[in-house]
Amino acid sequence: MVIAIALCGGKSSRMGRDKALLELNGESLLAKTCRTALTVSDSMFIVARSQKQFQEAIASLTISPESTRTISQSPQLVIDQKFDGALVGFWQGMEAIANSLTYQPDWILLLACDLPNLQDEILQTWVSQLRDLPSRAIAYLPRSVDQHSQKQWEPLCGFYRWQCRDSLKEFIKNGGRSFQKWLANQEVMEIENAPRSMLVNCNTPEEFAAIAKRSNPN
Repeated sequence: MVIAIALCGGKSSRMGRDKALLELNGESLLAKTCRTALTVSDSMFIVARSQKQFQEAIASLTISPESTRTISQSPQLVIDQKFDGALVGFWQGMEAIANSLTYQPDWILLLACDLPNLQDEILQTWVSQLRDLPSRAIAYLPRSVDQHSQKQWEPLCGFYRWQCRDSLKEFIKNGGRSFQKWLANQEVMEIENAPRSMLVNCNTPEEFAAIAKRSNPN
């Protein structure tokens, strides 16, 4: 069983406006993230700064009637109480799941809210591969090469085993706030050949303008 968490508690300082509310083809980026995630998950939790942000961002959300695997098709709001980065936002989402559900999921699909090229077919393929992962692996994530030609994990577009909660809690308790540093001491399996385009996010108005132009060339 997979539960999805979307993070949209960031300040969007480089963008200059809320990235979750940016629209492509009449749909906010967060609504697209939710709609796509719900094709592979049983319910959806959104870590947001406020009720207002949440309601505005999912106003354009439409869920296909063919999406029958979802137990709860209405995304559930988790107010970000900490404003302390994505790792803590992830922890708050997991705590909300633990307090809200009467069962434990097998995996968490963690997504940023600003992935305009997210594809449900690719996510479905990745989900089908989860059963073949070794039990010691706590995450299944893509990797990319940074500006220093070093490989690093893409932590906001992949899967985490529910049992990672213990190590995550301990890492945060000890002051850790970096996904890369936490994952460096964990068993993580790489999603090979992940499409680079699907990992592209929007950080500046120029980047979003280029993505919007490609999505609607006319």
